[in-house]
Amino acid sequence: MDTAFVTGATGFLGINLIQELTGRGWKVYALHRKSSNLEYLNRFPVEKVVGDITDLASLQTAVPEGIDVLFHLAASTNLWSKHNELQRKINVEGTQNVIQVALEKKVKRMVHTSSAAAYGFHKEIVQEDTPSTAMESDVNYCITKYQAEELVKKAVRDQGLHAVILNPGHIMGPYDLHNWIQMIILVHKNKLPGIPSGMGDFSHVNEIVKAHVAAAEKGNIGENYLLGGQHASFLDVINLIQKRFGRKLSKSATSDAVLKLGLGLSKMKSWFSSKEPELTPEKFKLLTARLMMSDGKAQTYLGFRHRPVEELIHDTVDWLEKENLLTS
Repeated sequence: MDTAFVTGATGFLGINLIQELTGRGWKVYALHRKSSNLEYLNRFPVEKVVGDITDLASLQTAVPEGIDVLFHLAASTNLWSKHNELQRKINVEGTQNVIQVALEKKVKRMVHTSSAAAYGFHKEIVQEDTPSTAMESDVNYCITKYQAEELVKKAVRDQGLHAVILNPGHIMGPYDLHNWIQMIILVHKNKLPGIPSGMGDFSHVNEIVKAHVAAAEKGNIGENYLLGGQHASFLDVINLIQKRFGRKLSKSATSDAVLKLGLGLSKMKSWFSSKEPELTPEKFKLLTARLMMSDGKAQTYLGFRHRPVEELIHDTVDWLEKENLLTS
């Protein structure tokens, strides 16, 4: 029986990976913090271990000796500068801790989940060898995901870490509680304030987790694999969500100038409320960018598959309805 240790085990991607691994008969150790909601994790036959990637000692206690694969999924996707320091601690220092423990415990392979954001912003379609512009992006998420990747690559070169790096784009599917579910609920309630002008790659979470398992089994050490999916504009995606709920289809995206006005209003409201703005400069950059990738390498070597965006939306909404998470 293969053994796996999963960080970020209670998150969207983590739960889906655990479902895939346990379905294949793997023994899984699932890392979670004391404060984590275990509702979904409890549905799967895993060995739950308490710890935090920012606490080296807790990781050293939690990770067993000589496991087959350590899947490092835990990360902060924060897009508000107020939380940048905590994000750096999680994404960069946390990854360094995971690397150290993987080496100490003689983990046979590590699969590091990075992001398309680690490549920064580009006008052209990104490939694995495209130089990153993340450090010039002014988006801390992009910066810290790039820095975390560099730590992994350095450990591969200098310390013999057996690690593979995956870079997903936008992911949709069951167990999403914080990502596209927010947009879906806004469309469902007819409360969508606007549609950003950006474009990206959209993939089904089931295909992403299958690629993780394939990376563990046959990915090349030290290499990146882009996991893009189908190219689509945010308008295209919103239209498909509107179609699913029988809503009137939006004809055009909101202009960037109008979004910038919303950015200013959000900042003013935040000053008075001390709450995170609905739209931050970081969110604005990501929502108005054209971030698209070429994932032929992952298709060839990891068996990564594209699915139509409409299928992604239907599967996500079906799960939300099954879990009674959509309210009228």
